[in-house]
Amino acid sequence: MNYSNKLWLEENDKKNLATLLQNTLEKHNLSHKDIYIGGFSSGGIVSLLISNYITGMKEFYIDPKGVFIADSPIDLLALYKASEINIKKNFSDVAVQESTWILQLFNKELGNPKDGISKYEKHAVFTSESNYTKNLSNLKNTKIRLYTEPDLNWWKVNRKTDFEQTNAYYIQKLSKSLHKLDFKDVTYITTKNKGYRANGDRHPHSWSIIDKENLFNWILNNN
Repeated sequence: MNYSNKLWLEENDKKNLATLLQNTLEKHNLSHKDIYIGGFSSGGIVSLLISNYITGMKEFYIDPKGVFIADSPIDLLALYKASEINIKKNFSDVAVQESTWILQLFNKELGNPKDGISKYEKHAVFTSESNYTKNLSNLKNTKIRLYTEPDLNWWKVNRKTDFEQTNAYYIQKLSKSLHKLDFKDVTYITTKNKGYRANGDRHPHSWSIIDKENLFNWILNNN
């Protein structure tokens, strides 16, 4: 699902998307039980935020049993800082173009973090700098899977990026934070040499890091 051209959901986005999901279930006579929501990259951000929203709103009867993400940029503040580093290094054209877009969007919508990070905390899944996890607080009893492929060599060679600038690093930190907060079922899953794009190009930031059969078994196991 392509929803919103940002890396977060505004409050009206959450309500509209939740309504769309619920109406779709009703229209097609689908069960509202055993719902699982997940996504890759920004889709994972949407999955976590909408699941947290739905779970906390009594007007929606959808109750996600589980949520999963694949290498999502969950920490917007960290992404801003990593983008600044990418532009300064000027090593990869792809990284510079993406980072330029991110800085322009974030400065416009969230402001420069030097002036405060409250908007970043409000909109991000997780802000590691302040250990802000409030945007997931309704998912304490929801099954969560966090997939990532921390291929440090690939990022170093192809983007000149350190581990601390990758999605994998912040997903790992989120996993540790949620465990400390006694979230019921959080699994941090790392893979090796599974990330490939549809055209065969090697890239750890890919849907293919998910073992489909294993994911389906996790979904079918409703315990």
